[in-house]
Amino acid sequence: MEERRDEDAAVSAEAAGALVSILEAGILDVHQSRAMERLLGLHDSDEFASLPDDLRERIRKLVSPCD
Repeated sequence: MEERRDEDAAVSAEAAGALVSILEAGILDVHQSRAMERLLGLHDSDEFASLPDDLRERIRKLVSPCD
């Protein structure tokens, strides 16, 4: 059985919310964390549109400095 790469795994709204909360709380460095990589990937994916509006806005605020 082939393992699925982490980058290809879907991120649920709950998981994205947890990542956003961790980054907003300053627990992880926003620019050097794996959590940020996942949010950037989610932001650029088709899944992004299916997230709740407030969560999309929070993700946009976090990833915009990296654009």
